[in-house]
Amino acid sequence: MSDDAITRLERLLREEREAIRRLDGARVLDFAREKEALVASLRDGDGSLEKAHRARLRALAPALRHNGILLAHARDILRDALAVARAVQRPVTGGPVPRIAVRLLSVRG
Repeated sequence: MSDDAITRLERLLREEREAIRRLDGARVLDFAREKEALVASLRDGDGSLEKAHRARLRALAPALRHNGILLAHARDILRDALAVARAVQRPVTGGPVPRIAVRLLSVRG
């Protein structure tokens, strides 16, 4: 089971990264649920993973971190875009439209 779960997790991280780049929120949520289930299945085993399995899981850390950073940046950019949209939609009361710092970072890589 560990081999199958780790292999699926490796594939899932690549697919998740593509979904993030395509800005496919529904798919990203699906991947989050599946990752959670895969990790739970690894945890629910007898608690001991073979040395090779532990090494494969450690090797996944950079991909997990990379996807997490992409997601955090996407969240921040969306938050900023919503703030700009709200500021522009406010009725102008004679004063200047508030300036909002906008981050320019591509999550599409």
